[in-house]
Amino acid sequence: MMRFILICILLGLAGFWAAQQVLAHSGPSFIKWGSQVYELTTATLALIVLGLCILFYLSVSFLREVLGLRRRWQRLQDQRLHTKAKRSLNQGLIQLTEGHWGTAEQLLTEHAERSETPLLNYLGAARAAHMQEAPERRDELLKKAIESDNSAHIAVGVSQAEMQLSAEQLEQAHATLLNLRSLAPKNAYVSKLLAKVLYKQQNWEVLLDLLPDLQKLNLLNSESMSKVQAATLVGLFSKYAEQKNTEKLQALWKKLPSPIRDQAEAMTVYAHALHQAEADQLAEQFITSVNNQAWQPKLADLYGRLEHPNLANAVQNAEKWLAQQPANPVSLLLLARLHQQQKLWGVAKSYYETSLNQAPDPEAYLELAELLEIMGETNNAEHCYKLGLRYCIRQQGERLVLSPSQRSKKVAEGSYQVAPTF
Repeated sequence: MMRFILICILLGLAGFWAAQQVLAHSGPSFIKWGSQVYELTTATLALIVLGLCILFYLSVSFLREVLGLRRRWQRLQDQRLHTKAKRSLNQGLIQLTEGHWGTAEQLLTEHAERSETPLLNYLGAARAAHMQEAPERRDELLKKAIESDNSAHIAVGVSQAEMQLSAEQLEQAHATLLNLRSLAPKNAYVSKLLAKVLYKQQNWEVLLDLLPDLQKLNLLNSESMSKVQAATLVGLFSKYAEQKNTEKLQALWKKLPSPIRDQAEAMTVYAHALHQAEADQLAEQFITSVNNQAWQPKLADLYGRLEHPNLANAVQNAEKWLAQQPANPVSLLLLARLHQQQKLWGVAKSYYETSLNQAPDPEAYLELAELLEIMGETNNAEHCYKLGLRYCIRQQGERLVLSPSQRSKKVAEGSYQVAPTF
């Protein structure tokens, strides 16, 4: 403000000095126009020049204002359209959230070209079209979304894959995600979506190849992806177990990343596959190797169901595991089953009884009841059946107490021994 006042004062002083000079040195001035000569005083000439300058300035200013009206009008129009576009985006997103798909699509596409964020408009409209089960319209809107922002290929592709997956368009989703993986191989969410698509397709071999990448991206720690991994292993190992292809089973196991092979669930799946493929000797060797290093209850449970070529060695292994953790119900049940295979029914009975009093188990109740029938202890067998049935219904364990009068009985198949009490 001070600068403006100072400039005005200087201009006023300069004008005053110029006027003084003109008046002080006023004299005749001649202007020749064609054959005519006009005589003017210097002051008059100065006033005419000044007037012409002012007229020129006013003319230029007027023309500039006239020409600028159109631009200002255009700016006002653009501003009005941008305001409408913003309002349409807000209302469209509200309608989309509330589930009014048709209204949402109309609002989001109506002023999308004027929107400050056309990508959001088209993505929201594509979602609305998807919810109306209009895949062709959805894909066209997604195409416009990419055209509105060339840097949004990944974002648009992920949205498209999500919608294709939810619509069970598995082949299309697979193709979309493979393309995204080529553009962004380290994108964790793209890999996660691809795993889900392969899971739904039951494409176990391709999914198995994807597991190492999922492991590197720390995706297998979530509950949903753990289920995907488990399903992959079960599906793939079951396939070759049914074919009795033990070589393929072993090759697949070696192919798995070490962090997956170290998981108890993976070990159990592999051991069960070997058992299903009738490779009990390989399953026995695997379980023995694992349990000698770290106790795995599910593997111990399977160990008691295998056909052992050398039952004495199997019993020795089971007794060694029991010694490391006395009174473990799984180890006790394992020894009960192994002794039953040896037809040492008295020892098996004692182990069953001790195991069930540690941890009730429906299958163990049934096995003991059947064993007691073989031994001729019908009353004890009926009692065991009742306890097992009540446990299945109520899920409440009861102490198993067999009638002592039954303990002295022998069976024709041979005498039985009694195991030590734990």
